[in-house]
Amino acid sequence: MRLAVVGSRILISRVGQVAANAAVVVLVAQRLGPTGQGHYSLTLAVTLLAASLLGGGMGLAAVPALRQGRLRPQRLMRAQAVWMGLMLVVLAAVASLAAMAGAAQAWLGLHLGWTPGMARLAALGAFGMLGFEIFSYNLLARGRLVVGSTVNGARAMAHLVLAAALAFTGRLTLGTAVAAFAIAQLGGLVAISVVALRDLRRAAPAPAADASAATLPVAVPDSVVPDDLDRRSLWRLMAFNLRHGALGQLSAVAYFLLLRLDQGLLEHFRGAAEVGIYSLAVYVGEMLWLLPGALTPVLVHTSAASSSDMHRDRTAARAVRLGVGLTVIAGLPLYLLAKPLLALAGGGQYAASGDSLRALLPGIIAFAPGVVLAGDFIGRGRPHWNTQASVLTVIINVVAALLLIPAHGAVGAAWASSLAYACGSVVMLWRFRRATGMSLRGLVLGRHRRQLPS
Repeated sequence: MRLAVVGSRILISRVGQVAANAAVVVLVAQRLGPTGQGHYSLTLAVTLLAASLLGGGMGLAAVPALRQGRLRPQRLMRAQAVWMGLMLVVLAAVASLAAMAGAAQAWLGLHLGWTPGMARLAALGAFGMLGFEIFSYNLLARGRLVVGSTVNGARAMAHLVLAAALAFTGRLTLGTAVAAFAIAQLGGLVAISVVALRDLRRAAPAPAADASAATLPVAVPDSVVPDDLDRRSLWRLMAFNLRHGALGQLSAVAYFLLLRLDQGLLEHFRGAAEVGIYSLAVYVGEMLWLLPGALTPVLVHTSAASSSDMHRDRTAARAVRLGVGLTVIAGLPLYLLAKPLLALAGGGQYAASGDSLRALLPGIIAFAPGVVLAGDFIGRGRPHWNTQASVLTVIINVVAALLLIPAHGAVGAAWASSLAYACGSVVMLWRFRRATGMSLRGLVLGRHRRQLPS
């Protein structure tokens, strides 16, 4: 498997996703203003948090087992479907309580701008997101590296069509914007489910013949991927996935907190309008991560190969260099154009977002290696390495945000995030070098000495 070719195909499939996401952000920001944009951003944050908490690691825990052929995808999907059904019940119960409880409804209305029905919309959106993530990991494990990104791009385009239709008819409000988001997530879940079910009829792809794609059977201790896993009941299979995936799933929770907890602190100290100013900068800056993120699915698959595969670690190192290079190339002109670009996109209401974006960009570029290596760690069956780095990064972000936000507002939140991103990337690079025995010179310049087994 050639990294540049597959990564380019995934990147191309994400171009439409980037454009669609940017257009939705601009539409919502212009129509709702800074306060409405702040409420919208916080609502999506709550939805993402719910999806991350309830995913249970059902997708990422199964990557090594599927990759090694120790678990039939049919049985895995049955167990995952049962888990998703249980989580739908949980989401429905929480949403109903939030809509009925007077104190909760008042709090949500004050801080998030919610009306009673929006809790249910957020729950539906969270269900769509958690299901999409689970089935995407299944496809990655079976070598369908581009399919998930393609469906994700279609989901983003559907979201844009719905938002644009609402804006054109003058019906784009906070409630309808959240409804459009929820419908798009559910549509994405339906699409990825259909693709995953069709994939069950196909045999798992054989290892590629060229040397760059060579893989060997993986000798994994029974404690990691038991030989009897495929013969276990659905409940025992779910228990295995929870036991091996929940800690890794905490990485998604910590990652969410890293990306959005500062917005909650900003709302507390400065109000929703300041969150709206800051969130526009965040959305634009984070789109740069789609560039190194295009390499993540490749590494989820290739890094699940045997530790005796001499190309595995070198492929990951090349991905890090390529991801950083792409992010730097895109980030430098964005830094120069930050103020006029956001002032234009926001219709003049978001001129102050430019300073926040400039403060965010150093950290976004610094974290590009972490975005790439997250896939490598999952492929190695070590998603808890992501969790450890994310937790440390969150702690740094919270401490820095508490020090900087009260005095500096959105710009303080941006600098706090940049500092945290840089620290998190350093931790992940250190972990990667320790696992591979690769020198700093080899990682940066591509000159390798003999590597130690992972």
